[in-house]
Amino acid sequence: MKIASVTIHNFRSIRHCELLCRDMLVLLGQNNHGKSNVINALDFALNSSVKPDKNELFAFAGHDDRTMWVEVSFDRLTEQESTTWKKYVRADGTFRFRKTAKFDDEGKIVVAYNGYVSEPEEEWLRADNAGNYTKRDAVFETPLSALVPSSGRLSKAHIEEAQRQYIGDHRADLVFHEALEEGPLLGQKNVAAGVLPEFFLVPAVRDLSDESKVKSTALFGKLLTFAVTEMASADPRFRHIQEELSKLIGVLNAAPDSNDRPKQLTDLESSIEQELSEWGVRVSVEVTPPDISKIFELGTDIHLDDGLKTLAERKGHGLQRAVIFGLMKAWAKAMRGATSAVGGTTARKASESVVFAIEEPELFLHPHAQRALDTALRVLARSDNSQVLICSHSTHFVNLDDYRGVALIRKASAEEGTTLVQCTEDLFEGQDDSDRKHRFHMAAWVNPDRGEMLFARRVAFVEGETEKSAFPYLAKKMGCHSEDVSVIDCGSKHNIPLYVAIAKAFRLKFVVVHDEDPLPDPIPEDWGEDKTREKRRTFELNAEIRTTVGESGSVAVLRPDFERCSGVSRTQAKRKGKALAALDYFDSVTSDNIPEHIGDAIRMVYGDA
Repeated sequence: MKIASVTIHNFRSIRHCELLCRDMLVLLGQNNHGKSNVINALDFALNSSVKPDKNELFAFAGHDDRTMWVEVSFDRLTEQESTTWKKYVRADGTFRFRKTAKFDDEGKIVVAYNGYVSEPEEEWLRADNAGNYTKRDAVFETPLSALVPSSGRLSKAHIEEAQRQYIGDHRADLVFHEALEEGPLLGQKNVAAGVLPEFFLVPAVRDLSDESKVKSTALFGKLLTFAVTEMASADPRFRHIQEELSKLIGVLNAAPDSNDRPKQLTDLESSIEQELSEWGVRVSVEVTPPDISKIFELGTDIHLDDGLKTLAERKGHGLQRAVIFGLMKAWAKAMRGATSAVGGTTARKASESVVFAIEEPELFLHPHAQRALDTALRVLARSDNSQVLICSHSTHFVNLDDYRGVALIRKASAEEGTTLVQCTEDLFEGQDDSDRKHRFHMAAWVNPDRGEMLFARRVAFVEGETEKSAFPYLAKKMGCHSEDVSVIDCGSKHNIPLYVAIAKAFRLKFVVVHDEDPLPDPIPEDWGEDKTREKRRTFELNAEIRTTVGESGSVAVLRPDFERCSGVSRTQAKRKGKALAALDYFDSVTSDNIPEHIGDAIRMVYGDA
């Protein structure tokens, strides 16, 4: 199963927000806006060992709202998971639970797990009321009377079974309401460690030695556990060692008069017994059989040989992070293998799923390594039982082809708290949606740094590389340049509406700068029908762009186009290329001599207009 959505209430910097999850979800935002708090809320929900602290309650929560909770909804359940969670599974195959921490005025904290159940309107069909119908005079007033044993004492289990049978037979005629159950999740006070997905958090600063230790909570320890379990069942040498060890323990713990028992142990017992003679006690030394798998804890380390063999934690930080990610992927693979090897279902079983949450995966990695890691994480996320959430400041982990897999984290004020912005609608729907998608995907190759727009204070969408190169250059001459403004080359005037759609979906501040491209009057005689149609379509884009932008952004139109507006020679542009010709031309132009329309557009991009 995988997480479909998360709702967070009164957790750290978050007053209330909902997050829709994907196989891989990338959280973006400025420092101290709450990205880490989102994944820590998931850690709180899925890990029973995470205990809430009174300081984690949202600072501006009202006095009548001293409750912190996180709700998680799951979809894509396996057959086993559907069996484990059958009490909570909705008609669409999903289920939802909540982990709550209630704080009282004395600082006492009560933590609870509760699931959402679909209950019929009829009071006598609700599982929580089953105990009210264990007396026959009560149950005979309901249709359940025909479904319970005709004699003998009625138990709560009898009534619950009758309720399930009646609901199954009459589901189409009943009206259901989803409600949070009063009792604990799956009837147990604490179930997270047993049946909820395993949640593994890699903080921005992580010591590899923590994960390479041989303990049950460390990645390396988990992998060794898988290996030892397989060895114990499949390797005859391992079984032989266990058998011989059992025989040895049997000899050591034999009766004192046994011929096989070492005389030294018997003498030791007698010596101690003599020293305690006045107490009138018998002394026996018994050896507890050791767990053979614990032999790995006596001295097992990961060594790396990159020309110099050393402990892994003595390598550079980049390689250490790579080892952690390698352990994560190996663990996920081992879990998938363990799952596929077990057939059938049981009433309740540990979840087969793993959720990885990684803070700043780009740390200590050069750009090529970041891209390789992004590819590896996306492959991992697409597997049946793995899901990946990351917090990042790197464009290498932003894939706008999968714009639904991006969430912007913002915090306008501490009182308002952390908020999230996601795009859930189809940005390419319409009659020409396939063409729009094609052009947008192609633009990714022309403009691979377009993900930068999601990090910017303001974005300027321009037609091509000429404006992208010239605008920052001229803004520095004019003294208004700002590093937190991104100029995005859309690859074509025709692609601008696609970028505007994304900017609006993520509520970005943006400016559009494009050429007017008016049609000449009269139309040149050497223009054919196709060229005339193409030029007219380019001119008509002006109105489409203006309509698409609406009140969400600003538009600057260069009339008739950038070259004639700026004074750049068309001959030089054709000989050198437009971008280089523009930079050469403006190299000798002072700020006072920058053409008015170009200067106005640049001030709109970088200023407060």
